[in-house]
Amino acid sequence: MGINMKGLSTKGLSLAYDGVSIIRDLNLAVPPGKISALVGANGCGKSTLLRGLARLLKPYGGAIYLDGQSIFNLSTKQVAQQLGILPQNPVAPEGLTVKDLVGQGRYPYQNWLQQWSEQDEIIVQQALEITDLLALANRALDTLSGGQRQRAWIAMALAQDTDILLLDEPTTFLDLAHQIEVLDLLYELNQHQERTIVMVLHDLNQACRYADYLVAVKQGRIFTAGEPQEVMTEEMVKEVFDLDCRIVSDPVVGTPMCVPIGRKGKVNILSN
Repeated sequence: MGINMKGLSTKGLSLAYDGVSIIRDLNLAVPPGKISALVGANGCGKSTLLRGLARLLKPYGGAIYLDGQSIFNLSTKQVAQQLGILPQNPVAPEGLTVKDLVGQGRYPYQNWLQQWSEQDEIIVQQALEITDLLALANRALDTLSGGQRQRAWIAMALAQDTDILLLDEPTTFLDLAHQIEVLDLLYELNQHQERTIVMVLHDLNQACRYADYLVAVKQGRIFTAGEPQEVMTEEMVKEVFDLDCRIVSDPVVGTPMCVPIGRKGKVNILSN
């Protein structure tokens, strides 16, 4: 596989936790300027892959490239100025306010000569406004609801002002209305600012609706990847999730929609 000279890619990537192999010999080229969704069963390696792409986990084999360079040849500050990351279940110090958390997204641009600037303040305010958190800016993070906290973490990732955003289950803790709100926000960032977004999603139908590119992961390897219309098939869902389903057209946007069958569905099928 050729190295993607623009954006994020891997070649022969292998990752492990505590000596246990999770990702094996994986080749991936993230489409620049697009939204990509990683989907797969629990424990298949989606979050591990995202951590590897963010340089939070060192490979035991293969390589990760950022704009054609090995990501491990770049400084931490260089990576942080190009990759924004929202990990799964992030933790903040007790008593930290929403605005303080979002302000941490500007740390990659600080040094002993360049302290907090007017530009930093503008970007933090924009991140708070985009995520509808201006009214909660001075509230302590640990006093917020789960959904509000999640939006604060997303705002911090936005404040990094990077071309690439990596998000591990960004809709965690959110009710359905706020899930759509967050996904709409990410879609608008991609459409209007051409940010490359890679996110782990559990909801296949949301992944099909919002992603340009789907990566189905099974047991640490890419089972299939491509546009949702190509990837979302009954055979893929059965192989990757061990679930019988029917794939129909989403009545709102026309993207593939997975309708699980389950035991009750099988009874209805047999009785008809």
